[in-house]
Amino acid sequence: MTRLRQLALVGLAAVAIGATASSAFAAETGSFPNRLAGATIGLPAGAAPPPGLYASLSTFYLDVIPPGGASNGTWCISTVNGKCANLPLIEQTVPLLWVPGWTFLGATYEAAVAQSFYVFTVCGGPPFDGTCNSGAPISSGGFVYTNTFFNPITLSWNLGGGWFVSAGFSFFAPDGTRQVGTPNPDYWTLEPALAVSYLGGSWVFSANMFYDFNTRSQGTCCAQTQMTNGDLFYTDLTLLYKFGKWSIGPVGFIVAQTTPDTGCPVSSSVAPCGNLQAGGVGGLIGYDFGPMNLQVIVVDNVYGTNVPLGSGSITFSSRIGFKVWGPEAPHPLVSKD
Repeated sequence: MTRLRQLALVGLAAVAIGATASSAFAAETGSFPNRLAGATIGLPAGAAPPPGLYASLSTFYLDVIPPGGASNGTWCISTVNGKCANLPLIEQTVPLLWVPGWTFLGATYEAAVAQSFYVFTVCGGPPFDGTCNSGAPISSGGFVYTNTFFNPITLSWNLGGGWFVSAGFSFFAPDGTRQVGTPNPDYWTLEPALAVSYLGGSWVFSANMFYDFNTRSQGTCCAQTQMTNGDLFYTDLTLLYKFGKWSIGPVGFIVAQTTPDTGCPVSSSVAPCGNLQAGGVGGLIGYDFGPMNLQVIVVDNVYGTNVPLGSGSITFSSRIGFKVWGPEAPHPLVSKD
């Protein structure tokens, strides 16, 4: 296996990182999505790695724009109970990817699970100015878990000539931490996925696509209203050039809401629902250390409607991927004299 192939496939240890703290990339104030836009940038999700168990640590440094436009890493949510949640500036995700070596319909089978966590604070406000000050002291907060991401099946086909395609189904369970002001969604998200990847020569290209169907909120999070977030379509794009142990190239993401929200709140204390539209472009630089792979990603969110991450905000992320376990290679036969 070439070093390029090793780089790309070890990176797939983090293919499940869509379960990150979606609140920080959030949609309308009324309700938040479960998936983090751009979470699979840098991963050729169409290609399955060799049999084994893979893991990674992904860290997101989120430049979130609060009301008023000042970029200080916080976002204030005005809710019906008068609380202001300051979302995380730093959040981390640990995924596990299992490739047992099974084949089905000519494809390689994969399964994954991912859990994210972060620290948040809730201010007692008003005023809601994006910070916890003397007028809005800290009322609660702490270390919290996001909703867990489960990927029970992904099938990856090798089409030849360096091209791969995968199809899978995942879901987000509403099992995240529940505290006053915690923006974890309280609904299920069902997610079919499709990815097309190319690994050939010194190039890696991938388009990872997800379509999210959301169930009805029970009113225990976010704007505390029973509503249903519209369906969301995500695309994460990567184009990398490999030279030696280094890789570099442009990346980007697109998010588009395809159906309207239903059951939107009418209270003046809650922002109205609206279609989520977002896009970002940036760059990635990676280095292959052999037993592990490091990627650093910078994305400028050039467009956004009904999202805290508005135009001009910057997101930094890093990913360390490695193989936890794999079948031992067969030992060569040695004849005795």
